[in-house]
Amino acid sequence: MITRSGRTVRVGLVADTHVGEFLDELPDWVPHVLEGCDLILHAGDLSHAWVLDRLALVAPVKAVRGDHDVDCGHLPEALVVSVAGWRIGLVHGGLGRPWDTRTVVRQAALGAYDWHARLHRRLHRRLGAVDAVVYGHWHIPLAERVGGTLFVSPGAVCPWGSLEGGRPPRPGAAGVADVVVRRFRERLDPEAMEPTVAIMEVGSSGLRPRHLRMRPPGGDG
Repeated sequence: MITRSGRTVRVGLVADTHVGEFLDELPDWVPHVLEGCDLILHAGDLSHAWVLDRLALVAPVKAVRGDHDVDCGHLPEALVVSVAGWRIGLVHGGLGRPWDTRTVVRQAALGAYDWHARLHRRLHRRLGAVDAVVYGHWHIPLAERVGGTLFVSPGAVCPWGSLEGGRPPRPGAAGVADVVVRRFRERLDPEAMEPTVAIMEVGSSGLRPRHLRMRPPGGDG
């Protein structure tokens, strides 16, 4: 439980850093923009647990395990933390390979359709009575209130995953998946594929998330 009597609590939201897998290091802009946070929540796909040590230099960290996490067996698949009297659920956000694959293939082939609503219902049932659900996995920055629950995806520090930096698809079956995922991501708003984290201000007035985007080299911000 984290409480701060009389002031707002700042919670940093991070997901899909993929450090040690597709990125060599945690980019310097991430701890920089999280300075001043009271707590950091990492929604999985670290890909190696030592990235938590870097984040812990900024603020205490709570994290869950993602499907790319090779040495994070000590992390839970989901957890609920209490912050200033609000219950925040944290989960990676995948619903299993069959469901995820159908969703990616369908959007890659047909374009956008409303899969978020089904995802949010499933995540909410998994976490139970919470005021907010923070999740990753899909690499899409999002903040949406459904009924009395706020759903927040901070986006991804490494949004293109295995295709980061314009890498070619991997060989074999992994490469086929890369091609489909590339098409899935190309169907999204271009800004969704820029590296992002989020900060959520939590206090007596509610939960207020905002996304922080790191523009690529040559960008305007």
